[in-house]
Parts: sequence; structure tokens; C-alpha cells
Amino acid sequence: MGRINRKEINQENLCYHIIVKGVEGTNIFREEQDKIKFFHLMTKMSKEFKISFFSFVLMDTHFHLLLKTEQANLSEAMHFLNSSYVHWYNRRWTRKGHLFQDRYKSHLILNFLYLYTVASYLALNPVEAGLVDSPEKYPWSSFLYFYPSSGSGKVAPSWLKIDEFLNLCQTDRKNFVNFVEKNKQKLVNEKNRANLEIDYLNHLSDQITNQELLNSSLDINNFLLLVKKRLGSIEDNKRLKHLIVYILIKEGFPTNTIAKTLNLSRQGIFTIYKRIQKNLQTDNFYRILFQHTQNRLFSQK
Repeated sequence: MGRINRKEINQENLCYHIIVKGVEGTNIFREEQDKIKFFHLMTKMSKEFKISFFSFVLMDTHFHLLLKTEQANLSEAMHFLNSSYVHWYNRRWTRKGHLFQDRYKSHLILNFLYLYTVASYLALNPVEAGLVDSPEKYPWSSFLYFYPSSGSGKVAPSWLKIDEFLNLCQTDRKNFVNFVEKNKQKLVNEKNRANLEIDYLNHLSDQITNQELLNSSLDINNFLLLVKKRLGSIEDNKRLKHLIVYILIKEGFPTNTIAKTLNLSRQGIFTIYKRIQKNLQTDNFYRILFQHTQNRLFSQK
């Protein structure tokens, strides 16, 4: 399904998940003062454009907003927020040009189960990035206002509509906090499992002799010939190349051999492996793509 045109969904009383990233991974918040300024602009945006926020998180290179529009003015509101901040940021840091990557991304939320899940995802962003070990400890996220025991002493801003969010999701603070905590534990378990697998792969690679490397290189070349015959060249298809790296590891090929054959570093191999593993755990479309790739590659022809 194609992306819905922004004009078609720019209506009143709708919920959106907004994502804005720094151009080429630029830090859009260099210091705490930058986040304070952005926080003040969110306050102004809420008042001037009648925007209600349900959740937010400000990271160094990007930010997420979960909001509801009272009027059909999302584009105008986001233009105000982004342009005001860029103008201030460029003056403060004596820079010119774009700060944000393309236009903001907006995802229309029509299902309140999705709203609930997205709010949890936003809360766990700092945990996944390794900035804190628990989401209520991150000072630039709305989650600390949901969490009475955070000890922050902060009062939620008037534009953060916690009660409205909870009513829409037919839940309460305790249930939402428990939901986030459960998702945090899943995240921690997935990271630990991934790290154990990487350690194991490192251990196997360290045990490989030169003769084993030579023998496995012959095998991997045959495997890559099969890939080219059934799936096409991996040299001009980055996604396919990364899938094949993951499959090669799962098939038992040594990481040293894969790195040498594909002209990659061992660290690059591990990074690809972890990224594919995460995609398979979180993205249903990616799982379907991976299964299709395996079926074409290993089917008896």
C-alpha cells in the first residue's frame, strides 16, 4: 500500500506518530540547552495550533512525537516547530543549511492498540540506545511523567494529555507502566541473546586454522555462485547481500571467511548479523522477505 498523501490525512481530531531525524545522522540536540529550547517550542506549538501531546522523546539525533490535532493544521504546526528550532539552532551554533533529514514523517494512528504500542516504543528508545537502563530515568521523555516513582519531582506540562491518552487506550497509569516494563525486559533479553551469539561467533572464528580457511573459501564460492544463479548479483543489491551474510553465518561459514570473500571487516559482519536479527524479530515484512529468499535459495531444482 502506498504512502497516504499528507493533504488527505491532514484533518482535525486525528492522532499521529511524528518522526524527525537529523540530516546524515547530525546531532540535532548537542547540549541540554537545545532540548530545553525545543521543549519551550513544543509548549508554544501546543498553544498556537491546539495540539495535544500524548508522548514524546528527544534523542540526540532524532525525536518522536505522539500527538493529536484539534484542527486540520498538522503541516502548519510542524513547519512552525521545525523551522523555529532550526533558525534558533543555526544561530546558536553558527551554522547554515538544513538540520533535519527531508520532511518529517507522519504515521496516522487509527487503532488505539497501535497508539498504546507506539507510546511504549517511544518510552524505550533511550533504553535501546543504551543511554539509561530504565525508561523513567531519561529526562527528555514523557514516560517519567507516567511513572510516579521516578523521583523527578517534575510536573507534567499542561499540553501532555496523559489522562486523555489513558482513556483512549482504556487503561490506567499502572497498566501502561507495567506494559512498558514487560517490553523493556523483552528488549534486554533480546540484546543479551544477540550478544551471546556474537561472542560465540567470535570464539569460533578464533579457532579456525589457515587450512580450514582455504577449504571453507572454496565452499563459500560455490555457495555464492548458487546465490547469483537463483537470486542475482549481491554486488548491486545491498539488502540481498546483507541477507546472504546472515544466511552464511547461520549455515556455519566462518566469519573470517565471509569477511575475506565479501571484502568486509569482521566487525562489519557482526553489525550486519545483529541488524538482520533485529529486523527478523520486529518486522513481519522482513520475515516474509527472508523466508522467500531462503525458499528460492534452498529449494530443490
